[in-house]
Amino acid sequence: MERTFALKVEKEKSRLALLEDGTEVIAKEWSEGRDMGRQLFESIDAILKEKGLRPTDVSDFTVETEVSDNFTSVKIAQTVAETYRFSARKEHFRE
Repeated sequence: MERTFALKVEKEKSRLALLEDGTEVIAKEWSEGRDMGRQLFESIDAILKEKGLRPTDVSDFTVETEVSDNFTSVKIAQTVAETYRFSARKEHFRE
């Protein structure tokens, strides 16, 4: 099963969804403010816990936005996504 975090960043709100084989199974949404990092990490943690998953169970992390890439929240989101994709690779964990 292919699992992906899909984050959509808009000017007024952001939404993180977990997709399983392209179908949304759970999502968290929050009002856009100056706390993208905290909100995003809390949403990742909550989704993983609610679904009983480990970080390595989610293979990809996408970011979609309708606002400028210079928007601070977008930069934070892109950094989190890149870091997640790198650190959640199974070869980084000992089984």
